[in-house]
Amino acid sequence: MANQELTGILVRGYESKDLDYKGPAAWEEGGKRACCEIVKDILGMANTKGGYVVIGVSQSAGGFSLDGLMVEQSETWDTTRLNRFLQNYSDPPINTLLRKITYDNKQFVIIEVPQFSGTPHICQKEFPGTLTAPTLYVRTDNNETAPVRSSADFRAVIEQAVRNRSDALLTAVRSILVGGVGPPGTASAREQFLRQRSDAITQFEAQNPLKNKDYTGYREASFFPDRFQEDRFGLDQLRSAAERAHVDFTGWPFLFIHRNRPDVTYAIQDGLETLIGTRDFGGNDMLDFWRFQQSGLFYQRALMWEDTRRDSAGALLHVADTGAIAAYASEAIYCLTRLYDGLLGDEDGLTFVMRLLGTQDRRLTTLDPRKVPLWVSYVCRIPEVVVEERHSIADWRAGIVDHAVAMSKEVFARFNWERPNLESARQTIEKTFSRRL
Repeated sequence: MANQELTGILVRGYESKDLDYKGPAAWEEGGKRACCEIVKDILGMANTKGGYVVIGVSQSAGGFSLDGLMVEQSETWDTTRLNRFLQNYSDPPINTLLRKITYDNKQFVIIEVPQFSGTPHICQKEFPGTLTAPTLYVRTDNNETAPVRSSADFRAVIEQAVRNRSDALLTAVRSILVGGVGPPGTASAREQFLRQRSDAITQFEAQNPLKNKDYTGYREASFFPDRFQEDRFGLDQLRSAAERAHVDFTGWPFLFIHRNRPDVTYAIQDGLETLIGTRDFGGNDMLDFWRFQQSGLFYQRALMWEDTRRDSAGALLHVADTGAIAAYASEAIYCLTRLYDGLLGDEDGLTFVMRLLGTQDRRLTTLDPRKVPLWVSYVCRIPEVVVEERHSIADWRAGIVDHAVAMSKEVFARFNWERPNLESARQTIEKTFSRRL
């Protein structure tokens, strides 16, 4: 969301089913009662129509007061910490998005709560005096969060669940009846998108600050719609879409953008571009590049973090991690669904091409010590792996996990893993979205 939209939520001045104000406070897991009060409101909103919890606005006799947070309080609020605490109480998990904004020289926190997509969220753990389990919380007509008690509230939840599932079902049925999402774009449209992608690749290779190092492995994602129009979207639309798609699940977002970093995100003649290089907590190189063009083409390339690790003898590893592949595919698809929301219609077709570069003689492995290692050596014999799928926007949105598992399976097959452990890939994806990696 853009700052203007966030400010509109902050200054609305009244609570509703989709908006709740909380006074200034720090996020402290030790103060469980206060944390569970927020969890309760998040559960209620997620089971109603989604919404926002604003921290830093207190209620007074004359209405609501925009008090703001002290700097020390603001610094305690973190998306990962909040969601990690939340997942202890919610089944299925809820992934909120936390934003910090400054208004009238005061700091505020806005928690964005998504509406449930398929199954309502049950409170699975009690906290005396605040949460009971198992309980289904909703937002009432009095703009409060409470357990479902009336038949009207219960019917509303059921009807929403049916609508959500019906949307996914209708998309699938429509695809069967018409033979997919409709005919793909013309060959010339695809060729023009691929030509733009080639230009983006050339630009990355020219700017790559790590070209003198021995890294060969990169993960790459390309999204493009069926129809090519060079100036289809304006720069403002692209920036708003990129900001909307900036979501951090694993400590580093798939799409990095920040208004205060024009040195890494900048306008080009026909779109936006980002090149950011940094180091992780272990001192290992990180490198991301992306370009979003007015035609609708999105291209991203990221250095494989596996390439920056060394074995006991000090040699760079030449491996591909199964979990990293699954996580990358899922984050890319999630980014896709947010990036084109409002830019394309639900029935518009969109192609996602995922490539792994530098795969010649690269070994597939599992670097997560918590997982069962691969006992057989699966090695790729081709210099790059390419996997491609095309679906409607609604289809991508309805089946993020399933599509990511399917694309991971195709990548594993190119490493000659004929019967991969897809349940492990699915668990990795679900943990990614639960921010529990």
